[in-house]
This record gives sequence, C-alpha cells and structure tokens, in this order.
Amino acid sequence: MAKYLTLFTYSGAIEGGGPKRFAKAQQIMAEENCEIQQVYGLLGAYDIAAVVECPDNRTAMKVAAKVGNLIGARTHTMPAVERDDFLQLLSEL
Repeated sequence: MAKYLTLFTYSGAIEGGGPKRFAKAQQIMAEENCEIQQVYGLLGAYDIAAVVECPDNRTAMKVAAKVGNLIGARTHTMPAVERDDFLQLLSEL
C-alpha cells in the first residue's frame, strides 16, 4: 500500500480528545483498509502529523477528511515515498 503524510491543524476546541477519539480515528482508517503507522504532536503551523498506509489517493483523501471532521481540524495530505525508493528514484536522474 502507498504511504501518505497528513498534517492536521485544529480549527476549534480540542476538548474530548485523547485515547477514545484516537481509537475512533483508527476505526475510520480500518473501515477504509488503511492503517496509521505513526502519529506525532507538533509545535508550529501544524498540530499533528500522521503517517498512514492507504490503498490509493482517493481513499487517503477520504479518511483524512473523515478524521479531520472527527477531531475538528483542517488537513493537508500528500503521498510519501520511503527513503530507499526515493534514493533509487534520484539515482535514475
């Protein structure tokens, strides 16, 4: 499956977050055949970074929107290429 990086920016109150809401986000991902690989809390322009695996771009966009709605956040999602694949690509230039 393809990897994606989604950056989240809270757009409202973040009360009610935590383990229960994270479990709901995992459920949303599983329902769409996606898996959360890593999650990071951030300082700066974005509040959360998540690395996920999804079958395709459409599904990645869908789950990012669903999770964004769940947590009250704007999203910015982009495909991500792992280091070895990226280095191979660069060696082909």
